[in-house]
Amino acid sequence: MDDDDSGLLLLCRVQALRCALPVDCVLETMRLLPVDPLPGTPPFLLGLSLIRGQPVPVVDAARLLDVEAAGAARLVLLKTGERRVALLVDDVLGIRAFPYGVLHELPPLFKEPATGIVSAIGNLDASLLVVLQGARLVPLDVWARLDAVREGA
Repeated sequence: MDDDDSGLLLLCRVQALRCALPVDCVLETMRLLPVDPLPGTPPFLLGLSLIRGQPVPVVDAARLLDVEAAGAARLVLLKTGERRVALLVDDVLGIRAFPYGVLHELPPLFKEPATGIVSAIGNLDASLLVVLQGARLVPLDVWARLDAVREGA
């Protein structure tokens, strides 16, 4: 698979869901760091974590996807315009090249663009919303096909 006909995505697990984030928006992944809660924020915003000497908002991917949170242990540091945001996920599975044809067939992270969570994210940080709208869910059958192609290569 060459770079001209594929896109690189960082794959993460949130409970049984597999999420794919555009690699060009990912700065790094790391273990979970302490998070200081912020009162009066939406439930998906857990608080602030000190990352490389700077306070960074931490967003819980499980709450964004409306699944029960359990076992989240990794942060994905995203660049959102001039800012950084850490996305809390259960696990980081690696980087994969997805053929553009497959990529465009994958369901978006948010099925309904007018949901309350999406509106709240847009109000807090429009650049984060742009990053998350580029994210995709990877159904298990697509995951299995990609593994089969990778093993056959």
